[in-house]
Amino acid sequence: MTYQHTTPTFGGRQHFLDWLRVLAFAYLVFFHTGMMFVDWDFHIESGHDSEFLKSIMMLTTTWRLDLLFLVSGVAISFMMTKMTIGGFLKQRMVKLFVPLFFACAVIVAPQPYFEAVQKGLLEPGYWYFWTEQYFHFTWLEGMLSPWPTYNHMWYVLYLLLYTVLLVPLFMFIKSEKGKSALSSLEKWITKGSRILWAPYILYLSVFFYTGHNDITHAVWDDWFGHFVYAYILVLGVIFVRMPKTWQAFEDNRYISLLLALASYSIILVKHHLVGDPLQFISWDLMEMVMKWSWVATLIGFARHYLNFSNKTLKYCNSIVYPFFILHQSVSIIIGYYIIDWGLNGVFEFLAVLFSTYFISLVLIEAVIKRSNILRILFGMPMTKKEPDLIVKPSSFS
Repeated sequence: MTYQHTTPTFGGRQHFLDWLRVLAFAYLVFFHTGMMFVDWDFHIESGHDSEFLKSIMMLTTTWRLDLLFLVSGVAISFMMTKMTIGGFLKQRMVKLFVPLFFACAVIVAPQPYFEAVQKGLLEPGYWYFWTEQYFHFTWLEGMLSPWPTYNHMWYVLYLLLYTVLLVPLFMFIKSEKGKSALSSLEKWITKGSRILWAPYILYLSVFFYTGHNDITHAVWDDWFGHFVYAYILVLGVIFVRMPKTWQAFEDNRYISLLLALASYSIILVKHHLVGDPLQFISWDLMEMVMKWSWVATLIGFARHYLNFSNKTLKYCNSIVYPFFILHQSVSIIIGYYIIDWGLNGVFEFLAVLFSTYFISLVLIEAVIKRSNILRILFGMPMTKKEPDLIVKPSSFS
């Protein structure tokens, strides 16, 4: 394997963040497959309840999307340097709104269908459901969401919303006053271990103000979620313009790891032990500590070990968006049929997991990439057809 080491600066590609983005999206398949095999609410339920899977998922459930919003903030910051505000908003509409609308209308539709069929709320017959029922704005009792719905595409919806609402902030950051403010902030936050505790000031302030850390993913009633995701998106926007912060994450990576492991250990003790000896410690507060400490840990270690690019990273980056759009529907469709086989839970989990990866990749390579219309609908750039080569007769013929 060949790879190229780089020193990240603003205006250059942050390869370690690309790795984190790719790995985080790949992990979503594991997480959403796992949701079928624990006793948490999900669209498809296998009847299994794995405490081992639940323990792994408890580790990541508080911060896995925070990491993606931070990386999205970095990408936004790069784009803002290359485009006018109008061009930036137009690009965001094509990249976010078009795939979001298409996914809600077509790709997400199988999710409520198979959920309703498994729960006995609908008779089998997908074509009838999609053409006659899906677009009627219905919410049946017992369903996790109404239809039509956005389900896992809430991430794209929130990203689109923040992109529009935060334009004034993006413009300020590009101004001379904004650059001066970021320069001062960079000098302050990169000293010692401030990069680890300073972001908690706003995190905990809002947490204690609201009295909870509930995130609903319902755009009209998710105020704590909006704060958390918009906040970390803004951190991504400004950190990439303060390149010394990445070094601060790397320098403090072992401290953040200790904090991350300690908070996770407390969560495990509180969950698994009967007569919890740590009941005086707030569960919600520990989840807040886990949130930033794990994000900081992953950034620090990724910058130290994954600061390179190669063909694998470039390929994964090119397909990560359509993979995200597809993965949950593919997983639910496969899961619906596999869990009826009545086999060992471990086998069923692995079958759904690897089948989701395989089928999603096949759909991307064999179908989506072949059509420019589908490429646009799945957030991929169009390809230009190569002109036919004119072969001139050889002088030796």
